[in-house]
Amino acid sequence: MATASMSGAVGKRGAQGVWRVLVLPVAVAVVAVAVGASLGHLEIGLLLATGVALGVANGLLVEQATAKMAPSDDPDRKAVVKSSLGRLGLISAIALVIAFLARPNGWVLLLGLAGYQVLALLSQLGAAMKEARLG
Repeated sequence: MATASMSGAVGKRGAQGVWRVLVLPVAVAVVAVAVGASLGHLEIGLLLATGVALGVANGLLVEQATAKMAPSDDPDRKAVVKSSLGRLGLISAIALVIAFLARPNGWVLLLGLAGYQVLALLSQLGAAMKEARLG
């Protein structure tokens, strides 16, 4: 299922979109689990990785929604807002349920989700700076 949505995203945004949304965060999640396990806190590493995975799911859903829009289309703002709020609400609800169930360390999942957002922001910033230099 994810492969089908990613093929549309790859066609529109190129391999850089996949790198930004998937490859780098997965590497960070693997490192989080490895460090957590090596320090004797596997649960912390897994919770961080789960938060990053939820961020990846959100990023892939954003890429899928973006790929559906044609460049010449003037997107309906209400539809975009509704889609964004629904997606963010779902991801947030899942994160909060898992964090609640994984007490007392569940809050670490939220750090992983926030960490993904920082990675995505820095990646977008880097892409924008590169485009500004070239354009």
